[in-house]
Amino acid sequence: MENKKTVTARRLLVWAFAAAVPSVAAQATDLSYTYLDFQSLDNTVEKTAQQSPVPGETVNIQTSSGKGIGVAGSYAFSERFYFGGYYKSSVINYSGVVTSPIATDHATGTFDLVSSNLAIGYMHKFGDRLDFVAELGYESAVYDFGSIAGENFDLKDTGAGARVGFRWNPRRPFELFLTGHYSPVEKADLSKHHYESGTSVAAGFRWYFFENLGVGIDHESGDVDVTTISMRFSFGNLPL
Repeated sequence: MENKKTVTARRLLVWAFAAAVPSVAAQATDLSYTYLDFQSLDNTVEKTAQQSPVPGETVNIQTSSGKGIGVAGSYAFSERFYFGGYYKSSVINYSGVVTSPIATDHATGTFDLVSSNLAIGYMHKFGDRLDFVAELGYESAVYDFGSIAGENFDLKDTGAGARVGFRWNPRRPFELFLTGHYSPVEKADLSKHHYESGTSVAAGFRWYFFENLGVGIDHESGDVDVTTISMRFSFGNLPL
């Protein structure tokens, strides 16, 4: 009679074989490039800025953190190319100090941080589990503050950006991804009213608990740090 350790070891071998067969038989990843994401955003925006709207008066602000929502999508129009894009809107907290010759006032408030992107992407498969992706896109970013005492910290600009990365499908239900992003509107200088180009890096994980439905979490580190929790509705490996 087989002992428990032998039975357990045999079960582990059967499980390992069953897991390995799909990867050997597959000719492509199970990752789709036609999908729709709904996102919840947790932002950290650590900035300070100063302006003097009138002589003798100074307005200082310091931004902190906030929440937002977003939607992103992609549509594969050939075996290697796809269209993609996103729209993200967040409400961020800030505190301000207005200093004048006669008084010093403190204020708190929120501002709107909005970003969007439209891109065309290229995908190349390395083996049957790893995809390389590259995108060229048109991006916009908006900081919308309003005003405390006549100052104007609002900022808006657009430009061409790029993104490269990898999507790894180690087993059918799971995806790991890593991307690097170049943006012409990455770094916001609120005092001088202009953006500087820069880069950010993002990494994340997604679990498809149904064949075409998954949840994901990722973190992007850059001028603005964003942690995103998303629900993905995938539409299979289109086109066939």
